[in-house]
Amino acid sequence: MTVKVWNLTNCKLNCTLAGHIGCGKDGVTLLWDLAEGKRLYPLDAGGIIHALCSSPNRYWLCAATENSVKIWDLERKSIVQELKPDITAGKNKMLYCTSLSWSSDGSTLFTGYTDGAIRVWGVGRY
Repeated sequence: MTVKVWNLTNCKLNCTLAGHIGCGKDGVTLLWDLAEGKRLYPLDAGGIIHALCSSPNRYWLCAATENSVKIWDLERKSIVQELKPDITAGKNKMLYCTSLSWSSDGSTLFTGYTDGAIRVWGVGRY
């Protein structure tokens, strides 16, 4: 898979990112330097990644996985918090997060799950 990064000022191609882009079944997301077109480092979520979003006010990345929601501090390359709902899915149903969105001030994370519920998490300063 490739992603083309365009300069919107002059409408010219900046670079092409080749390889694993975004989230996927292998449980790994790759971070890229868009200015240089270089791969920086991988983050292992430990399970299928269904969605990604970045914090509006911190250098954090969230991943919705089949097991939990993981929040990474990208400067430290470490997990800040791992969120799991207290509720378990019914028989023969797996409960996992499929969508993520931060509040504009970055203090609240909204997570949408396969049971149709939106769970709201207050995320403190770490």
